[in-house]
Amino acid sequence: MLSIKKYKHITNFIFLTLFLLKITNVFLGRIDIILFLAWSFPLLAFYVFINKLIIRSYQWFCFVLLIYFLSSSIRVFGTSAFWLDIAELIVICLLFVQMMFGPKIINRMN
Repeated sequence: MLSIKKYKHITNFIFLTLFLLKITNVFLGRIDIILFLAWSFPLLAFYVFINKLIIRSYQWFCFVLLIYFLSSSIRVFGTSAFWLDIAELIVICLLFVQMMFGPKIINRMN
């Protein structure tokens, strides 16, 4: 059974991986820093509330992740896919699944 502590560690790891993938795009010159900051602001805003285990934030964050999924899908399936774009799409999907099961895990542990 997954504890809240393990769940939070997995969530933090997925968030960190997503940011590292995107910042790598900045260093490679594929996106500029302003776009990265605009991309990361909603993630960081929800990250604060997700770490506080507020269930409503998990539900709203899933809707926000759908936008990230769509923009990532366009880069992967619409143009020539770069390996960072494919990895970003996979990590976004993992984060979405993680957020979907978050409220269930939190309710079970409380």
